[in-house]
Amino acid sequence: MEKITDEAIRQSITATIMETFDAMAAMPLEPVDEAQPADLDQSRMVGAIHFAGEAVGVMSFQLSEAFSRMITASMLGMEMDEIESIEEVKDVIGELSNIVAGNLKTEFVDSGLACVISTPSITLGSDFKIDPVDIAPPVKFTFRHDDHHVVVELCVKEEIGAKEDIMSDLSSEVIMERIAGVDIKTSIVNSVIDVFYTMLDMEIEAIDKEPEGFIEEVRTVGSVTFAGEVDGLFNIQVNDDFAKTMTAAMLGMEVDEIESEEEVFDVIREISNIIGGNLKSSFVDAGLSCVLSTPSITNGRDFRVSPTNVIKPARFLFSHKGSVIIVEAGVKMDQSAAVEQKAESMGGESTEGESASAEMTAQPPTNLTAPPSEVDPFKNLGLVMDIPLQVTVELGRTKKRINDVLRLGPESVVELEQMEGEPVDILINETLIAKGFVVVEKEKYGIRISEIVSRKERLKSIR
Repeated sequence: MEKITDEAIRQSITATIMETFDAMAAMPLEPVDEAQPADLDQSRMVGAIHFAGEAVGVMSFQLSEAFSRMITASMLGMEMDEIESIEEVKDVIGELSNIVAGNLKTEFVDSGLACVISTPSITLGSDFKIDPVDIAPPVKFTFRHDDHHVVVELCVKEEIGAKEDIMSDLSSEVIMERIAGVDIKTSIVNSVIDVFYTMLDMEIEAIDKEPEGFIEEVRTVGSVTFAGEVDGLFNIQVNDDFAKTMTAAMLGMEVDEIESEEEVFDVIREISNIIGGNLKSSFVDAGLSCVLSTPSITNGRDFRVSPTNVIKPARFLFSHKGSVIIVEAGVKMDQSAAVEQKAESMGGESTEGESASAEMTAQPPTNLTAPPSEVDPFKNLGLVMDIPLQVTVELGRTKKRINDVLRLGPESVVELEQMEGEPVDILINETLIAKGFVVVEKEKYGIRISEIVSRKERLKSIR
C-alpha cells in the first residue's frame, strides 16, 4: 500500500475492534500475539467482507461459535439460551465485521482511495480452511477477552484509477427496480451449463435435491461477492473428487497428474469468477454499476458459506455422472422488490414467508440441457465480440540500479534478459496468452505466433 500505511491500518483495526466490543458488548479486549488460538480449533464463525475499487482485497473476522453466541446475547440484551436461531448470531457477527471494514474503508477514502465494501458473508463450521487470496501479504491481528479470541486478517492492495465501476448516481428506488428486472435464475442456469460444457466438455443436468451424505463429504467452495449498486454473493461447491475431475478436464491432464491442491483451487476460482462475472454482466447490462470481488476458496468437511439475513440466496442443483454441483446466488433487495421478483419467477402470486432457496430450485428449460450434438458452444460468443482487449507484446525484461538508470540518455542501449531469437510474450489484458517471433512485413512490425500457452500456465498468470 502506498497511500495508506500498514501502521494506519493497524491503528484503525485495533481501535475499532477494542472500542466496538467495549461499547456494544461490554467486553474489553486486549491485543495478544498468538498464531492460532486453541478455541478457534473448535466450531468457529468467520465473517468476510471484500473491498473493491482503488482498494481491492478481503478482511476476515474470526472467532469461536461459543464466543459468537456470548457476544450476540450481550449485544441483544438477553441470555444465551434465549437466542432463537443461528441466524441471529450470524447477523451480529456480520454487523461487527461491517463496522470494522466500514471504518477501514473510511481510512482508505480519506487517503484518496475510492472504494466500496461488500455485504458480509459468514462461514460457520468445525472442519474447514480458507485459502488466502493471493494478491498481497496478509496482515493479522489477534485479540483476547478472558479465554476467548478474535482474529482479524486483512489482505488488500491498491488499484489506482479503478473507480469507474463503483460510481453511483442512482436513487435506491431505481437501483431496486433495475435489480428486480434482472432474471437471475436464467442468467445462472445458462451460465453454469455453458461454462461446464464449453470449458470442461461436461454435460450437466438439473436435479431436485442433494443425495444423502453429500454434506459430510470433503468439498471445495468458490465464492465471489458483488459490490457497488448491487450487493450480493455467488458461490459454487463440489466435492473434492469432482473438483479434481474438473481440474484435469480444464488443464487437459489426467487426475493423477495434478500436483497440488492449489491447482484445484485455481480452477474452482476461475469457474466461480467466470459464472459470477456473467451474472455481473447481467446487472451492468441493466444499467447498474457493479464490481466483482477476487474469488475466495473454502475447503473442508463441516462448514457452510452464506450471506447475512439481508440476502436470501437462491439455490440451484446440477449433476454430472452422479457428482453434484451446488450453486447459490443472491442479491440484497428490499421486501417489495423481492416479492415482485418472486411472483414473476413463479409465474403468479407469492407469499412472503416462503423460502427463497425453495422458490429457485426449479428445473431449467429443457433446451438448456440438450445433448452435445445439439448444443452450439459458441452461441453466446456474439455477446462479447465488441469488447475491446489490450494486446501487449513483451520483448524482455531487465533489472537496473537507480544509479544506472540515471545514466541513461540518447543512444544508450538497454540490454534485456531475453536472448536474440527467443520467442517474445504476448499478453491480453496482462494475462500471458501466447508466444511468438517479431517479423517485419511491408515496413511494419508484427508478431508471428508460435505457441499458444496452456490453460495451466494461463491460470498461474492470473493468480
